[in-house]
Amino acid sequence: MKILLINLDQSIDRLDQQRIQFKDLDLDFQRLPAVSIHDFSEAEYKEMAFNGQRPMKQSELACFLSHKKAWEYVVEHNEPCVVLEDDAILVKDFKKILNDLTQLNKIDYVNLEVHGRKKTVAKKSTYSLADNNFNLLEIYIDRSGTGGYVLYPTGAKILLDFMNKRAIGLSDEFIHSCYELKAYQIEPAALLQSDKCPEYAVPCKYIHESVIAQVKNKLNFDLTANEKSQFKMRRIKTQIQLGLRQLQYLGIGVKREILVDPHKF
Repeated sequence: MKILLINLDQSIDRLDQQRIQFKDLDLDFQRLPAVSIHDFSEAEYKEMAFNGQRPMKQSELACFLSHKKAWEYVVEHNEPCVVLEDDAILVKDFKKILNDLTQLNKIDYVNLEVHGRKKTVAKKSTYSLADNNFNLLEIYIDRSGTGGYVLYPTGAKILLDFMNKRAIGLSDEFIHSCYELKAYQIEPAALLQSDKCPEYAVPCKYIHESVIAQVKNKLNFDLTANEKSQFKMRRIKTQIQLGLRQLQYLGIGVKREILVDPHKF
């Protein structure tokens, strides 16, 4: 299975660190140049970034558009791919996991990470991977993290079509609100973003802060009272949808932490 690594041109240190990690794991990746805040105009930013639950930062929009590039790649090449951000720390069995995931069908999306928040998942696993060391659980509610996932062509098409049905937003919020996806969670987690490693006692030589947090908006804006009201109404609508989703899977799923095994890294 091909691995797409989203990486900004200026993030040479991250790229070099990934080359070392992939060599140790006997894996290859294809670099996918990330979209930067310089790749869209002020007009394009204002057109795309103000239709969700809150105004998006330029760096958040760039992140979303980078993931969109990956979805388009999956559709164009008609093959499942791993989509990784360049601060992903992978488990030792990552290659075995991907070999097993390649054999599966009737799946759109597999979340490979945890990001410090509980998720609502099925009570029993559907598949076992990597000599029964990892399981796949159907996931019903997830709210954070796009550090690493497997996307199948069916899932990529669903996400691209979803852009015609609702406003774009933060990449993780957008993906996890697309309930049409046949989505799964791997357990224990198969990767962590480096800044989450200390939280789970996972050894990590290089810890990177989020690029989104580091990049400051170069465009200032003042919201009108009407715009503030619209953002508030969208947030309320989203919370109602999330509440209905929770009721739908009450008794079927369980809301809990996804396990992380530090010894697997």
